[in-house]
Amino acid sequence: MIKYVYGDIIFVENLLMNYLILFSTAKLTKISYKRINIIIASIAGAIYAVFYYFPGFEYLYTWLLKIIFSLFIIVVAFNPYTFKEFGRIILVFYIVSLIFGGAAFGIYYLVNGVRYSYKGIFYMESFPAKLLFLSIICSYIIVKYSWGYIISKIKREKILLEISILKDNKRICLMALVDTGNSLTDPITNLPVIVAEYEAIKEILPEEIQKIFEHNKENNLNVIASVLSRSEWMTKFRFIPFKSLGTENGMLIGFKPDAVSIEDKRSKNYVKDIIIAIYNKNLSKDGEYRALLHPEILSNYNGGKKSA
Repeated sequence: MIKYVYGDIIFVENLLMNYLILFSTAKLTKISYKRINIIIASIAGAIYAVFYYFPGFEYLYTWLLKIIFSLFIIVVAFNPYTFKEFGRIILVFYIVSLIFGGAAFGIYYLVNGVRYSYKGIFYMESFPAKLLFLSIICSYIIVKYSWGYIISKIKREKILLEISILKDNKRICLMALVDTGNSLTDPITNLPVIVAEYEAIKEILPEEIQKIFEHNKENNLNVIASVLSRSEWMTKFRFIPFKSLGTENGMLIGFKPDAVSIEDKRSKNYVKDIIIAIYNKNLSKDGEYRALLHPEILSNYNGGKKSA
């Protein structure tokens, strides 16, 4: 039985899918791009797809040439400047292509099934516009939500670290988020600051300091000064101004611990030159972390004491 394919339909379908894949790649990688370049690359890809159905051009569709042509399309669409950037775009491009292609084929197979194949290629007798539109919507939803979830998990794995705060022979362990927006330093010593939740570290604080936070008087400087004047910790506490955490001009109470250990999968590192600022609210909605780690600490703590 003779099967007919229509070049114009193949061209339009591939042009649309190529454009969506390249556009999604640009958005996910957050690379600068020109729309005209994406259109030109999409047209080139659509022409390449049409040539498959002409006799004598089968050699263009070996695995090697397919990879080379896909790299060519990426260069035309984005003109990457570095190999690192090029590699990142390639990875995202192939992932998005698999998602779009899988969604389109899955929806078609669910509705019509596969009835004809040749040389490992599945031919669709017809691909209605409504199915194409539905596959595009499904692909967009999959890319948008699954990609965001995957990236957030990858980032969290890299920036969540377990830390221990040691003070007067007491130790508190908690999870800390490496916060690139945390640039707090002690105005007197210029030491980096870790912001920690009060509830997570209150056990290492003296009772008189706990009362300040439990009665929500940590913003009353007169009360704090009066309490500290009668406390053994008077010389250990200091005030740290900040403009974040939902407050334009705030003040945090901070203290210098005996040491802070930062632990990852490979080692445990001790830092002594650091300040702990006390925050009387939750830093994470789901309790995944209870402290904000100054990024400068990570670049410096390798010089501290290590233990296996």
